[in-house]
Amino acid sequence: MSIRHLSASAAILVALAAGPVAAQGQAPASPSPDAGRETLRLTLDEAVRRAVASNPDLAVVRLGTEVEAARVGESRSAFVPQLSSSIGRSSSATPPSTLLLGQRGVDVDDWFSSTGVRQRLPWGSGTWSVSYDTARSATNSPFSSFDPSLQSGFEISFSQPLLRDRAIDAARQQYLIARRNEQSADLRYRESEVQAIAAVKQAYWTLKATMANVDVQQRSLDLAQQLARDTRVRVDAGQNPPLDLVQAEAEVAQRRENLIRARATAEDAEDALRRLIADPADPGFWRLHLDPIETPTPSGVAPDIDAAVTKALGERYDLARAGHDLENAQTTVKFLDNQKLPDVRLETSYRGSGLAGTEFVRDGGFPGVITGTRNRGYGTALGQVFGNDYPSWSLGVTVSYPLGRSYEEAGRVRAEAEARQAQQRIASLRLKAAETVRRAGRQIRSAAERVDAARAGAGLAEQRLDTEQRRYDVGLSTTFLVTQAQRDLLEAQVNLLQTMLDYESSLVSFEAVQLAPPASDADRGPVTGQPVLPLPTAAPRGIFRTGSGSQ
Repeated sequence: MSIRHLSASAAILVALAAGPVAAQGQAPASPSPDAGRETLRLTLDEAVRRAVASNPDLAVVRLGTEVEAARVGESRSAFVPQLSSSIGRSSSATPPSTLLLGQRGVDVDDWFSSTGVRQRLPWGSGTWSVSYDTARSATNSPFSSFDPSLQSGFEISFSQPLLRDRAIDAARQQYLIARRNEQSADLRYRESEVQAIAAVKQAYWTLKATMANVDVQQRSLDLAQQLARDTRVRVDAGQNPPLDLVQAEAEVAQRRENLIRARATAEDAEDALRRLIADPADPGFWRLHLDPIETPTPSGVAPDIDAAVTKALGERYDLARAGHDLENAQTTVKFLDNQKLPDVRLETSYRGSGLAGTEFVRDGGFPGVITGTRNRGYGTALGQVFGNDYPSWSLGVTVSYPLGRSYEEAGRVRAEAEARQAQQRIASLRLKAAETVRRAGRQIRSAAERVDAARAGAGLAEQRLDTEQRRYDVGLSTTFLVTQAQRDLLEAQVNLLQTMLDYESSLVSFEAVQLAPPASDADRGPVTGQPVLPLPTAAPRGIFRTGSGSQ
């Protein structure tokens, strides 16, 4: 079989562009496993779109952003106003402890309720509270002026730290770190998306090359079968020894095995691409035959490596995430620095009180004789509360400070070490990013040069086989030499396929490493931030002299 009119490199490009086809006039060694299957003509953009939409590994990382967003909500809840309310009844009986009570004890029955709102402010770490309470008391005490009595009170309090917790407190530290972790989770998703797209493109071009290799192996088998038929004719005519036929048929068997291996490799490559782009909810997708129809990228101008390095150092997602880790460590250092300060707080409160009910009118000396009653409604108590009839207020400063080495001092040493560690990690990542981008750029240049060399080698191998075939046709060559020339052509064509795949892979890698590290060097899972601790809001109550009876 003469191939003088067919360029080997052109045949490879056609195979890569159009997929595997059987040589005209030659039957394949075995039926194609794709016969009768529905075919999906797949472009590179469509493969990427399917991967981004359906890849479960990406979905895992995408859900990580929702987890971190929920943590932000958890941390923000520390600043949400808290409503508290209580209602109850109590009863107490006190035995007579003084002569004034005679032989009878004192019974007190209370109905009471209280409602209040308190909040931690998201700035300055101050806390405020507003509450309103009311009670109805009935008693048989001879000293009581009201039975029953209606009491009400309105209180507003505010507490403001002046040193510790003023610039930053535990609630704001958690919120800042949770916000950065949410941003890091989003960056981790973008990084994973870049890596997933690169993996899909690599798998796409690998499938393209392995399918083209099936075509190359099929053509090589056809050449071996044609040579075996020609050799048989010559052996039957007594022109060649029988050993030539044995050698030719052995070569056919070897190339049939190569074809079987190539088909298995192509099926593995097809499944590898299918796994990256398949929708897990569509099991029928595994039965489709994928036909990559994208045209390979022609060798172009060498990339600007220095510009690519500058872009990578400014835009790489892993560097941005490392920057957030450093900021988190610095926030922790700032918080622990602040916690070493004395806890100095300004405390202030105001309370208005009111009293109403059934009042006893007494005459005579203490405790007097009840001569009548006077009813005062609940509105009287409300008027006293908000009319400033019975005000109580306080204003003061509290100070507390640990004596000795505090937990915060020890924690600050650890936090500073973690901050320095984060700085060194960023420096290491920047060096590694620059080295990775430069290496990827050089791989494009060397792969392009290898493609040119491999294409030339394939052309020369084709010329040699054409020459050897013509010599064999006129009896000047042997089966062994033609077989060797066929093997050399096959090796050159496979090498051309590999170099073209390497070129496409280098383009994909160079594009990806400017935004994200290679998947082998990256974190395997989503960002996992630290858990958010519940921080209840304290209710400020003002400051009063101990034993004064006010609170």
